[in-house]
Amino acid sequence: MPIRINPVSSSEVESLAKLSKTTFIESHGHSAEASDIENYVDFNFNIKELSKALKDSNIQFNKIYFNDHLAGYSKLILNQPHPLTDISPIAKFERLYLLKDFYGLGLGEELLKHNIEIARAHQQKAFWLFVWTENEKGLKFYRKNNFESIGEHNFKISEDHSNPNYVMLKKL
Repeated sequence: MPIRINPVSSSEVESLAKLSKTTFIESHGHSAEASDIENYVDFNFNIKELSKALKDSNIQFNKIYFNDHLAGYSKLILNQPHPLTDISPIAKFERLYLLKDFYGLGLGEELLKHNIEIARAHQQKAFWLFVWTENEKGLKFYRKNNFESIGEHNFKISEDHSNPNYVMLKKL
């Protein structure tokens, strides 16, 4: 099979940082001023922040390959409650990002299924996530996979800019 999913190891932090920045800019780079996006990715996807996250046993990073080419990654945070639901234990599905060259190949579905298996193995009863209200492709994907909107959240890109997001939930 041309699809392979592996956990991200701490030795791959530089590769993860580069992939994180690239995929965020590809999917959200037009959602705010370029300087705001640049500052956001520099602050959130740097080696120090990602190294810290990779050491946290509740955080699961996975990378997906298509025909041996790195295509994207995901980030799942176990035992991460949200005030809009009393389901417990619950995981936050924080990231599912693919490089644009790999859109439309079913890789998002495979990465989602993989993360559902991880969550179930850790007895999580549901997932929650944020998705930008203008991300039509993402909204369609999550709705197709039985996520429902349970609220809204302003996702802060910078001191001066926030993007409206839906809080979405999927029971496992």
